[in-house]
Amino acid sequence: LTTLTADLTTYTDQFSQRQAELAARAESLNRTFDSTQILSALNPGTLAGVLSFFLDALGGIFKNSLVILLVTVFVLVESPLFIKRMRQAFGDDHFLPNNVTSLAQLMISYFGLRALVNLVTATASGLMFWLLGIPHAGLWAVLTFFLSFVPYIGAFVAGIPPILLAYAQAGLGYAILTGVLMVVINAIAENIVAPWVMGKGLSISPTVVFLSFLFWMFILGGSGAFIAMPLTLAVILFMRSFEETRDLAATVIIEPETATPLKQDQSTV
Repeated sequence: LTTLTADLTTYTDQFSQRQAELAARAESLNRTFDSTQILSALNPGTLAGVLSFFLDALGGIFKNSLVILLVTVFVLVESPLFIKRMRQAFGDDHFLPNNVTSLAQLMISYFGLRALVNLVTATASGLMFWLLGIPHAGLWAVLTFFLSFVPYIGAFVAGIPPILLAYAQAGLGYAILTGVLMVVINAIAENIVAPWVMGKGLSISPTVVFLSFLFWMFILGGSGAFIAMPLTLAVILFMRSFEETRDLAATVIIEPETATPLKQDQSTV
């Protein structure tokens, strides 16, 4: 990240060269349409600003990931004692300790399976970046892996910096090729690999996934995207504990066949 930030001036110069090449080509071909808007959209200062913004955001993501990792470690270490205390306080048949246990199983299943899908996406993307000669291919592969925990959206966001670097190096056609290959890789991962892998664990409606990320990002900001799935799973799981909302919860999530059915709280009968 430090090296890439230090090279921003170089990339700004390359953006200027690409813009000049596009302007000369448009003039030589005598295009009937006005290319002013396209050239203004590829303004070197704007592109360099976008790249700088992503580098700052990437540093923030790594910092937030460290905090999330520390919290996760503490929760995993204390979770057996916490569940034991809950069972002693509420009883073995109470829905609260049962739901907490089921939620932990669902989260482990979902994120474990999702990590396999992300690994496929990141590996294929990293190899593609390396073969195309895009700088810092390993960094973008790691970014693709982590951002792919935000399904359908994260991989496309992770592809913006490599596309900008491809444009800086070899022009608009090279950037379009990079973008198309990223769309193909992400489509294969989400529509072929993900259903095959996730089908063995649990399945969540894509519409619910997308809406949950929008909702939790609206409530919690950017960090809400990374914890949207645990929060949504918790809400759905507790909805299944009550007769009034059980049917609604069943329409958006399918648990593994080996999952233990939740017991209804006797106090609600």
